[in-house]
Amino acid sequence: MDAKPFVVRAAEPRDIPALMRLKRLLAQGENGLHAVRATEADWLRDGFGPKPGFIAFVAEDAAGVVGMASCSERVITGWNGPVVFLQDLFVEPHARQHGIARALMARVAALARDIGSPIVELTVRADNPAAQSFYVSSGCLPLPQCLTFVLAGPALAALADRDKEALALAG
Repeated sequence: MDAKPFVVRAAEPRDIPALMRLKRLLAQGENGLHAVRATEADWLRDGFGPKPGFIAFVAEDAAGVVGMASCSERVITGWNGPVVFLQDLFVEPHARQHGIARALMARVAALARDIGSPIVELTVRADNPAAQSFYVSSGCLPLPQCLTFVLAGPALAALADRDKEALALAG
């Protein structure tokens, strides 16, 4: 593995096109491109506006931005301090195996430490053993007693409609 120079830095508004490109590549690899709906304006507002909802870091080499990590803070009742949730970690295939993903993870870990977060939480697809291996080698521990559930689409709408009905009956 030849070391190629790169730098990890906080993303800036000018990085939004590169962040969006990497997010689409990540989603495409997970067969989830259909779920990516954010526009550049959304990224600008949500990541760099007056109340940013996420923090992003980029890895840049001589050719430009080749990797990204995005994360957000969550509050968990009963805990003291925020939890950092790693949303995305992606390095372009041609730039892998040079320590970029580990450097991005280190930056996220430093953020967690700096804001007093006791953990960095993330999810990884069950059908992605390479990512699982990477996270374990970075010090992450799987929580076999936990499963991720998602309420979405027609099921979300149906459940939300039940709430409207309950309010109408009660009101």
